[in-house]
Amino acid sequence: MNQFVKYLLLLLFVSVSNAQTDQLKGFKDYYPISVRPEASIGLGNNPYEQILLEATPVVYYGFYNDMRRSLNQDTITSGDAVYLSFQPHFRIYNEESKPVKTPSYKVLIGWQRIIKTDDDNFLTAAIESGHFSNGQAGSAFSTEFDDNSEESIAIYDSITDDTDLAALLNRSTGNFSTNLTRFSFNYRLNTFNENNIPQKIHSLTATYQLYHNKFMGLIDFGGYNPQDIDIYGRHKFELGYEFTSHLKKMRFTLSQQFDYTIGSHPSSVPYRSVTTGILYPWDNDLGFFTKFSFGRDNYNYRFVDNFPRFTVGVTWDWFTPFVIKPKKLQLDPNQLENKNQG
Repeated sequence: MNQFVKYLLLLLFVSVSNAQTDQLKGFKDYYPISVRPEASIGLGNNPYEQILLEATPVVYYGFYNDMRRSLNQDTITSGDAVYLSFQPHFRIYNEESKPVKTPSYKVLIGWQRIIKTDDDNFLTAAIESGHFSNGQAGSAFSTEFDDNSEESIAIYDSITDDTDLAALLNRSTGNFSTNLTRFSFNYRLNTFNENNIPQKIHSLTATYQLYHNKFMGLIDFGGYNPQDIDIYGRHKFELGYEFTSHLKKMRFTLSQQFDYTIGSHPSSVPYRSVTTGILYPWDNDLGFFTKFSFGRDNYNYRFVDNFPRFTVGVTWDWFTPFVIKPKKLQLDPNQLENKNQG
């Protein structure tokens, strides 16, 4: 087995093992707005590269998280989570010399606040900010020159609205680097079973993402090439819907995600659609998924690529439905006495 494949599987295993250890200890962090780690294989590629394996071994390191406690209070109490999220993205291609090229590294510092409504639904807001890059130093559109060199800048100056950037892209050593901030809102409508666990969940998420030059908006570190930002666009909007329910003892999730980027080059389509189905056969956090995506690619500077892809793989759910104290089932002593007398 390829050593890099072993590394990816090890990362995914460590992530799952850590979460299972937390559960055995009786404690687990919850992130209503999050990215699931996954590993997959599939069909569908752009004309320039053939993808064999793809993995996002996402890890969340919580500094503080009292969301579960807040959702079990007698009164409406907000809960908070402060965390660091490491979101790498790797692809292995059907190539002998360089099967792994330009991996993505995204590191975000995040804060989320959740509140339970009078109807026992969840409303969450999040702000996340950090760095996104691929660790390369070459010109994005030439294998011969370094990024920001005079020769590289001259190539950018020659780009027009009719240039096919996908054909020009340096897919081996091209630099991609930017800082970003994300603002998200999530609303979960819950239907509970007799054990006070959400049995059906409708989850709606809206996100605005801004690419900016300074880290956390303050520090002059890790910013973008000014020529690049004019190509991939600064503003991204995301809308997502997810439905969770049960089939006998198995939990399943169906979701639809749609993204739209404003200000990108004409050869880069502004939209991306992802449709996903996940089955958790043992009703725990480990799931098996199938996914269909089309439109703008999401692998660092391969936003210039546009192709449909069908994948299957394994994933891990960061936000498993858990027992809460529903307010609508609570009666004060006077109400309970009147009910018994009736």
